[in-house]
Amino acid sequence: MLKQKLAALGHPSPNDVALSNRKEFASTILWLEDQKIRLYTIEDRDKLRNLQDMKLWEEAYLKYCSDLSMPALDTQLEQLTWIIGHAIRLEYLDDPEQYGSIQAEDIGGPKRNGTATVPQKVQTIFDGKINVDDKEFIAAVRQLATKLQVPHHPNHLLQLEAISRIVHERLSVTAKDRKPITGTPFPFDKGNDVVAGTDPKLDYPMRILRLLQIQNLRQLQTQINETIVAVQSLTANPKTDTKLGKVGR
Repeated sequence: MLKQKLAALGHPSPNDVALSNRKEFASTILWLEDQKIRLYTIEDRDKLRNLQDMKLWEEAYLKYCSDLSMPALDTQLEQLTWIIGHAIRLEYLDDPEQYGSIQAEDIGGPKRNGTATVPQKVQTIFDGKINVDDKEFIAAVRQLATKLQVPHHPNHLLQLEAISRIVHERLSVTAKDRKPITGTPFPFDKGNDVVAGTDPKLDYPMRILRLLQIQNLRQLQTQINETIVAVQSLTANPKTDTKLGKVGR
């Protein structure tokens, strides 16, 4: 996800960014400051450019985080996620009219009404059993997200929902023996049909949403077929109780 965001920002080689490498992390921070954030003047960025002396760079980075008013984040992944999100926000504010025609309800997204949506499903699961606002619970969610490389989100319940999806898709029992997908990817972006004729910018994401909907329908059809087979196995071989009736006189 971070590499996709870097690509959206115009990073020259987002797929080559090694998130575990501290120097690569420092280089990415410098690129974001130089090209997108521009919090400092060119002269004031000299300490962030000093990638040869990482000790001095770390000191400059701590000051940079403070000047950005970044919240207290523990991991490198969370910090980079926040800074990239900040850069995207600034990119939008530079030209908001460019994205003015794109609305959440136009692409099937939830309406926020100015507040973050809290996943009700997560709250229902833990209702009365676990305090989802407990510091230890939040810390455990953050730790698990770091291991699974799930980007940081200020709402830990939304982050937990993202973790559950990854576990379901990659680590579930049904996915354990699943064969890897091979072959040529489906060229969904090269079709002749136009999905969003009123706005070409929406055509690409609408194609993705359409494929996701088809996948959901296929999963639903599979579950329906399994239910039909289970019912047929019961009705095709009924059990009789001879004590309830008698043969002859």
